[in-house]
Amino acid sequence: MSVNVYIKENVKKIAEKEKNVLVTPDIPENKLNNAVKAFKCEDFYESILAIYDDSMFNNAKCGLVFTGERVIHNSYGTFVYADIESVEHIVNITVNDKGKENTDEFIVIKTKDGKEHKIKDDLTFANKKNLAEFLNTIITDFKDFKEENQLTTISEMSEEFKKAYLKIIVNMTYVDDGEIDEKELAEILLLMTRLELSKDSRFDIRTYLTEISYENLVSIEDFITIIKEHSESSHFQSLMISLAKDMINVHFSTNDSMSRDFKFLTENQSLFNLSDDEIDLAFSAVENDYKMLKEDLDDNAIKKNAEDLATKAAAAGAPLAAVYISGSVVGMSAAGITSGLATLGMGMGMTGGLVVVGLIGIMTYKGLKHLTGANELDKYKTRELMLHEVIKQTQKTISLIIDDINFVVQKLNDVTLNHAEQSEKIKKLVQMMAKYQSAIKTVDNKTNHYQNSANRLQCPRELDISRLKSLTAEATKKPLFNFIIENYKEESIQVDGKQRNAFLLRDNIDTEILDKMGEIFKSLEYFDMGNIMKGKVKGIFG
Repeated sequence: MSVNVYIKENVKKIAEKEKNVLVTPDIPENKLNNAVKAFKCEDFYESILAIYDDSMFNNAKCGLVFTGERVIHNSYGTFVYADIESVEHIVNITVNDKGKENTDEFIVIKTKDGKEHKIKDDLTFANKKNLAEFLNTIITDFKDFKEENQLTTISEMSEEFKKAYLKIIVNMTYVDDGEIDEKELAEILLLMTRLELSKDSRFDIRTYLTEISYENLVSIEDFITIIKEHSESSHFQSLMISLAKDMINVHFSTNDSMSRDFKFLTENQSLFNLSDDEIDLAFSAVENDYKMLKEDLDDNAIKKNAEDLATKAAAAGAPLAAVYISGSVVGMSAAGITSGLATLGMGMGMTGGLVVVGLIGIMTYKGLKHLTGANELDKYKTRELMLHEVIKQTQKTISLIIDDINFVVQKLNDVTLNHAEQSEKIKKLVQMMAKYQSAIKTVDNKTNHYQNSANRLQCPRELDISRLKSLTAEATKKPLFNFIIENYKEESIQVDGKQRNAFLLRDNIDTEILDKMGEIFKSLEYFDMGNIMKGKVKGIFG
């Protein structure tokens, strides 16, 4: 066990009430931003494992912040684990002249440079004895301290990781009956889209799908080794819960009923290091996702189901966000599912990393509030938004399938044309198939061109830098500024006969990037008149 895993699994013991401890990835964005600013964590906010919130109003502005290398107190500063000699819990009881006892309780952190730090303030809701024991365990039982990025969705992880993750699911679909049918293949293709595999990685998975047999089946242990090598140790529990959820979805897709009799998962439970409660959580998450979009649920019902799932996650000792780090099994990306739940006040914004995909999930549909229901259509806003996300992911999958089909047809064509024994008729049929595939791709390219043009309209041609900086000032939003600015180019333009520099939208930006940019501008309320005025004022005085 690494120190990061130990902290995440045991940190809640330091508070009298668990609600005063927030553990990543279930830290709401507003509280994370408050803590980052109050504790001066801007340079390593991705590594925050937990926050002990000692504030009266639960705003996370005072207390303690834990990372893999340090603990930070908002008043007493930073204590690097490797520099701590010991932590002592002290209780002094004094009796005054009237016989009344007064208790003075605090902890003393002694550092290796000989200094002693008495910490008493901002530990109102802490169990100081447990806190001292917790810190002493960290400094005595662990020697290797390192920061680990806690805010990463699977789509943001390495290609090697994503291929191993998918190949475990491919193995699962094959070993039950010796084949991979069209329903199983469809779910694998949709998952490949959600995880945003590169073209080379899709080719690798496609080859594995084509050549798989009982004789050349790569062991699950080998794939899990790859997963461990390409991920943080503190993520492993979340990754395995997510993997179980995705396997259960494929299992459900081939059965008429959603039976929990899943032999492959049961037989390999120990390999995935999953408890019965965690597997139950994964099953419940899939069942909940199916209900979310396949049944006629309004926002109240969706929220109620999500709250029930959160309760089950808490009982299993697992972060609810872990279930959705690969997105939703019904076709939504991690960004799509979390934005929908965040809209309902479920605090699911921090599922994903703080690179662009996760941030869109945090803020997309930010302006949408859960309405009273005076208008019947308003009751279904969350479901509508999620359905749009599903459609987007499905369309993207179709486009990728067309690419893959073209690749296969081209290979078939090359082989056939070079095979002297093939009849002329077969050659013509293969060539005709290739033409049809090319035609489909041409139509798809045309659709993509029009979509690209439409998406460009959602982005300002000339970027107001001051306004964007103002809207992305918080630590968790700064990566959005970097993402946007990369797609603009500073050029000299002439306005009313005068030359000035301006940031103009680049040509030849991918359609998907433009779509993300449009969502960012919308979620930041970039075009809101109030923000326009603030940006102009900031530009004048900045």
